[in-house]
Amino acid sequence: MTAPSLIIRNGLVVTVDPARRVIDRGYVAVGDDRILAVGPMAECPDAGSARVIDASGQAVLPGFVNAHVHTFDILLRGGLAEDRGLYDWLCNIVLPGTQAYSDAEVSTAARLFCLEAVRAGATTIVDNVETKFDRWERYAGLITATYAECGVRGVYSQMFYDYTPPDIETLFKAIEARSPDIDHDLGVYALDGALSKTEAIMRRHHGAADGRISVWPSPGVAVLCSRDGLLGAKALAKRFGVRVGLHLGESPADRMQHGMTSIEYLNAIGFLGPDILAAHCVQLTDKDIRILGASGTNVVTNPVSNLYLGNGVARVAEMIQAGVTVGLGTDDAIASGSANILADMKTLALVQKGHYRDAAAITAEKVIEMATIDGAAAIGMADEIGSLEPGKKADITILNLRAAHLVPRHSVASVIVYQCRGDEVDTVIVDGRVILRNRQPAWLAGEAEDDLMQAAQSASERVAVAARLPRHDDTTWVARRA
Repeated sequence: MTAPSLIIRNGLVVTVDPARRVIDRGYVAVGDDRILAVGPMAECPDAGSARVIDASGQAVLPGFVNAHVHTFDILLRGGLAEDRGLYDWLCNIVLPGTQAYSDAEVSTAARLFCLEAVRAGATTIVDNVETKFDRWERYAGLITATYAECGVRGVYSQMFYDYTPPDIETLFKAIEARSPDIDHDLGVYALDGALSKTEAIMRRHHGAADGRISVWPSPGVAVLCSRDGLLGAKALAKRFGVRVGLHLGESPADRMQHGMTSIEYLNAIGFLGPDILAAHCVQLTDKDIRILGASGTNVVTNPVSNLYLGNGVARVAEMIQAGVTVGLGTDDAIASGSANILADMKTLALVQKGHYRDAAAITAEKVIEMATIDGAAAIGMADEIGSLEPGKKADITILNLRAAHLVPRHSVASVIVYQCRGDEVDTVIVDGRVILRNRQPAWLAGEAEDDLMQAAQSASERVAVAARLPRHDDTTWVARRA
């Protein structure tokens, strides 16, 4: 075996490998950016000059794959966007708010999101970026530079829209009338320009940061894209060997397309398939679920944001039974409150059990798989990440199990899903590099974290005023009416 550069010793190693081995007092040996060996301590190689992390009392897992997020929207959370349905939230808060950002505020927001996501154990994020057309290239540079700085594995998914159905147009006008003083701009673009600019961004940033950064095309919401836009994105992704991301069947307003369900329509035009990552998929018929399974289309569920926006509960257990690969995402921090995938595992499990009125609808083990190997498979990276196996990338999360709320422990999967809160993450490693140790990020030193939080608060306050977003008076507590 090649001499290791890093050895994690004495941990409870949750491999999520094909045999789903859990090794008490195990080790993981890393050489540069790859895992060299995984096994019991009796087989652990000598450390030599390698860095050693003692994981006694800790669980060692594959890094979590947060398969659907919107990083830079995070500056709008904290009380600006609650109690609104999806398109009210989008048209009257998210789009006008983010359009008021300065370039520096975009970077601040992305850094804040990455800090929170990594502290919750995420090593990979799939970031769906939505902004005005003339900012695409600037924002791609700013946000991918943040991925590189923070050390995460980032997928930059460039969203576009090129079509607004008449019924959705009517809906938008009615919703926008609620806030007539706000500058509303959904951002529908000419298709040729959208695809050519997406391709330019892919050529510039795909494969950056030693391969940690990928760029995908994203026809943002299925019903807001033309047939040519959808198939054009699919063809572009094929040329680069990547996937296509989109929002699909998220709310009752976007479940139908051209007289059939959106999933039926996408299947009819030849869009669905293993190269598609469809987010949400809440509004599904039985036939839709069969189509997703038969086509090999991948899904990422976002249970907290689906509840927050009042869209309902995705039928995840049935999708899995139909053969659909389903990953887990925290979605937009202003539609969930956080970037904490570890905490969201519990919500995912509980809402499935409650929805089906079946305590066995989904297991803790399956939820962890969704956040690791299934998430990796859904985004097309299962050969590289998602489990602790020799030859795979050294993307690793270490959880501290030495806490009162984590005792007793009989099943590590149960403890992680039902008892962890998210602040148990001690160490995070990406590509063999330690990017978080003792909960301290490698890229923030001294008072830099306080500076980041202060910058985020100041930026959020400025943006709220500039975009004329509704503000709350924190000097009183007033019950609001729906």
